[in-house]
Amino acid sequence: MHTRHCLKLAARIHALLLQELGQGIEAPRLLAEPLYARDVLLVCDALAATDGPLLARAFRRAAAAPEEGRSTAPRPGTRARWAAWLGLAPAPQAAHAFSSRSSSAPSAT
Repeated sequence: MHTRHCLKLAARIHALLLQELGQGIEAPRLLAEPLYARDVLLVCDALAATDGPLLARAFRRAAAAPEEGRSTAPRPGTRARWAAWLGLAPAPQAAHAFSSRSSSAPSAT
C-alpha cells in the first residue's frame, strides 16, 4: 500500500463526501479497516456525477500497490551482472575511479 498516496486520496474523498453528503470520513480508519474502506469506496462509486468514482479507483490502485521504498524492480545493471555470472553474457565494464590519472605521476617510494 502506498500509505502516503492513500492518505492524500483519503483527504480528497473526505472533502468530496463532506461537500456532497455533509458527512466526511476518518482517513486513518479508511486505511486500517478493509470493510470501512469498501463501504466508503462504494459510496464514492455511487456519486457518478462527481470525481467519486475516479477517486475510488485511484485509492484501490494505491492500496493494492507495494509500499513506497520497497521496489520490486531490480536495480539498474543487476540483470546484466547475473547474466554474466551465469555465463550468459559478457561481464559489464566497471568504471575505474582512477582512470584519469596520468602515468607520469610520481610514485610514493
